[in-house]
This record gives sequence, C-alpha cells and structure tokens, in this order.
Amino acid sequence: MLALTRLLLLVLVVACATPAFAEERGADHILARAFLEDPAGVLTIDEVARGDFTPFGPNFSKGYTQSVYWVRLLVRASAAPEKTVLFIRPSFLNEVRLFYRDRASPDGWATRVSGNRYPFSERDRKSVALGFVVDVTHPQEEFYLRIKTNTQMQIDVQAVSPDVAADTDSRRDMVMVFFVTSMILMIFWGVNEYSFDRYSIFALFCIHQLAFTLFGISAVGYFSPFWVMIFPGIVDRAFYFLYMSISFTLILFCRELFKPYQPHPVLAKGLDLARWAFPLQIIALIAGYDALAVISNALLIKGALFYFVFVAFSLKVDLDPTRRTLRIFFIGIALINLIFWMTPRVGGELKWLGLSAVQALVIDGFVMGILFAWLAHGRGRQVREDAQRKIRLVKESYLAERDLKARAEREARVDYLTGVLNRRSFFELAEGELARSIRFGRPLAVLMIDIDYFKAVNDTWGHGVGDEVLQNVAGLIGQTLRGADIFGRTGGEEFTAVIVEASGSEALEVAQRLCAVVAQGKIVGPGGEAIGVTLSIGVSLLRGRDMAFEILSREADQAMYGAKRAGRNRVVVHRDAWGALG
Repeated sequence: MLALTRLLLLVLVVACATPAFAEERGADHILARAFLEDPAGVLTIDEVARGDFTPFGPNFSKGYTQSVYWVRLLVRASAAPEKTVLFIRPSFLNEVRLFYRDRASPDGWATRVSGNRYPFSERDRKSVALGFVVDVTHPQEEFYLRIKTNTQMQIDVQAVSPDVAADTDSRRDMVMVFFVTSMILMIFWGVNEYSFDRYSIFALFCIHQLAFTLFGISAVGYFSPFWVMIFPGIVDRAFYFLYMSISFTLILFCRELFKPYQPHPVLAKGLDLARWAFPLQIIALIAGYDALAVISNALLIKGALFYFVFVAFSLKVDLDPTRRTLRIFFIGIALINLIFWMTPRVGGELKWLGLSAVQALVIDGFVMGILFAWLAHGRGRQVREDAQRKIRLVKESYLAERDLKARAEREARVDYLTGVLNRRSFFELAEGELARSIRFGRPLAVLMIDIDYFKAVNDTWGHGVGDEVLQNVAGLIGQTLRGADIFGRTGGEEFTAVIVEASGSEALEVAQRLCAVVAQGKIVGPGGEAIGVTLSIGVSLLRGRDMAFEILSREADQAMYGAKRAGRNRVVVHRDAWGALG
C-alpha cells in the first residue's frame, strides 16, 4: 500500500504540474463575448444577428436547460498570418454549430457543426476537444455559436493559434494518461487484495474506481466518437449512467465500510435506502426524464458525502481504521468536494487554483481513491487480524482439547498414585504380549510382586507414608525393569510385571534384583526414622504352553504367597516352572 501511494503521488505531481490551459500563455484573441437565449430554439441566424445580446466574461453557464443559447464572439486577427482555432470546452456539449458571414453562401452565412454526438469524421476539428478552425481576415470579425445540449449548458471558448490548440490537446491527453494509469493501478491493487482473502470491501472499491475512471474518460470526451459510431443516440445516457454509477458504488462501498463499526440503526437504514436511488434514476432515464435523473444524482452525491460524516460520528465499535480516523477522513472528503462545488466553475475550470477540468478530475479521483484505498486497506488488515486471531483461538482450543484428551487417556491407563499402568491397562498389554509369545514360541515370565507388611506401615506411620512407600517402590521397580517389560499396579500394595523375551533363569535374576534394590532403599518417616521395605515376588513361566494370562498370573500369585510363607523378602518360582530353570 505504501509503494502504491508513493507511485500515485508521483503521478499526481506530474499531472498537476502541467499548465492548465493556453490562456496562461496569453494566446486568447477573443475581444468580447455575449449570449442570447432562444427558449423555443426557432430563431434564425439573421434574427439572432439583430438580437439583443448580453455580455459575459470568459465563462458562461446556465445548468440544465431546454433552451438553445447563442454566443457571439468578437475575434481579433493574430499577428502572424495563420488560422485561428475556436477552442471550446467542455467536450460533452451535444451540438455546437458555428455561423459566420460568407458572401459566397446563398444566404450570406457559412455554417459548420461539432459536438459529442458527431464522430470525428463529421467534426470540423478532428479532436476530442470541440472547436472550429476559422480565418480571421479582417482586424476583427464576429462569429456565432448555436449551442443545444441535454447536458449542462456551460461553455468556455477561446480563440488560439493551431499550435496552442494542439499543445493543449496533447497536455490534456498526457494528464488523462496519468489519471487512467493511477486509477488502474489502484484497481489492480484492489483486485490483488480481493484475491487474497475475498473481502467484499476490496471488490466494491474496485467497482467504484472503475466507475469513476470510465466516467472521467467519458466526461473528457474520449468515448463520444465510439458511442456515436457503435450506439448512436445514447451518448448522453451512457454519460449519465456512468455519472450515477459513481454515487451508487460510493454508497455501497461506504455502507460496507461502516457496517462492522455498528453505526446508529437509523443512519444505517438511510444508507440502505440510498441504494434504491440508482434503480429509480435508471427508470427516470429510460422514461426520458434525463434532467431529473442527473440533478437528483448530483444532489445525492453532495448529500451522501455529508451524510457519511454523520454516520462516522455515530459509530459504536472501534476498529482499524479507528472511528476518529474515519471521522477525519470523511470530514476532509466533504470539505474537498465542497471547495470544488462552491468555487465558480464553467467548463470545469477552477480559475483561482489554476486547474483545468481534467486536472480537477484527476485530483478529485486521486484523492478519493487514495483515501478509500487506505480505508479499505485498514479494514482488510483488521479482518485478517480477526481471522488470524480466530485461527489462533481455534488452534489453542484444539491443542488444549488434544492435551486434555491425552491427559484423560493417560489417566485412564495410568495409576493415579504411582504413575505406572493401572490394572485394566496392564492386563490389556499383558494379554497382547502373551498372545504374541504363544504365536511365535517366545519365552515370557510373569512376576507377582507384593510389599511385605504394608498394612503395618499404614497403621504405624499413616496412609501418607504408605502412599510414599508405594510411589518409591514403583519407581525403583520401573527403573530396574527394561523398557520392553510391562509393569503395573494390580492391587493395593501389589504390582505385576511381564518379563518378555527372558528365559527362566533370566526372569529369576530380574526378580532377585528387584528384591535387592527395594530392600536397599530407605524411606524417611515423619519422625526421621528409616523405614525399610521388602518385597515378596512370585514367578511363573510360559514354557511354550498355550494358556490364558489369568492362569499364568494365578501361578505367579501362588508363588508369591509361597514367598510370604517362606519368610518374605524373597523370590519363589512356581513349581511348574522349575524345569525351565535347570
């Protein structure tokens, strides 16, 4: 966005650095201007020549009117022996007919015609700008212009040399190139932003910029020859349609922009209702009420820009851009356009600023485009941040849920006190390992482990110390066993281990090592005294038999009770396994 803004600022500087018009070079040869209104449009040139004209300054404007207006020009001859160009602005006038005295003509008057309803081939001057090339043979001569248009009645005419006229045309073309380039760059930026996250504010921005661009091209007159050749008779209505589409797309854009800020419901309803002005204006155009449609649209644009200010001050939610930024922006936009509206303009000229109609169009479109692009960029950034925040929250929620699920699964499998497998999980894994050993003929041993005199520990030092004894014993056994072995708590002070891939002698060695490790460990009681703990372990061996784990564990349990009877702190192997120890 910053790079685009810098590029467009360069475009604006170059465009505005272009001199406005030829009169700044002192080339205007018109000595006097005067007008005559012909309400019915029936006066002949002879009647007009005898009519009572009213003088006016360089510019003349009557707004929307059905009258025909005649303009009388007194033009002095140039110092150089060259032709003179009557250079006429604006270019959207429908028909401008030139009359001047000519003794060779039957009625004494010669006539030529120009206007935006005429293709280049029929114009006296083959240019977007209207005008006529005349010979001023006497020190000064009179020329008459008959102007009939359905657009605004306004005219600015100058008498300049052909070189000045051509130079003015080229300067106007250069400014329009800058205008179109800057607008297209903003449209491309908006399309790129829209393709990134499909946020509707960017689509509406692009549509508005496109409408303003097409209107600007049409207002200057570049479309007129093509409309005339391809669609005769719709020059004005095509221009009006583009003019009305500006306000329509502007309202849609601002309505979408304001929506997340929660404007006052009444003002928001006003934006909803304003959308319906566009179809009503189109109906008026189709019905032939062109002036009504255009005037209502002009009022709509003026009212909408100030209405946006009221909406901006009613916003309830602060987002990016902030409410304060929106208020400043819409106040600025309203003031900028107010300057353009209130400055006396004819032919679109801002005389006191030294700006031409084209340059005014460039500045207005550029400023509005940049401001709205900035606002759209801010809203898009806010939406992306909101989306990223939602994604982050969803991810955090997923991770928390996953951790909670893993914890629940772990708690469902692990004994809460000792941290080893609980009875259910131990038996599931042990039965699976037993099935594998039976299938592949691999050795397997079961160790039933019981803490000696555990009830006396609880009775003497309390259950807190008893829990500590359980935790300590479980930790020592877990550290001694291999990682492949299966170990769990299967009773109050009872543990069971499955020794995989171990012969009878290896299993016996593991059991004896467990007894020694636990017996050597000491737990400090509440009074500082050492608490000795021993184990009684019973061992059973699979020995290639096909049997259930319940039976194998029962053999180990019987052997463990045998160790208890034999004096505790020892290992006893089930009698059916003695043969495997030889």
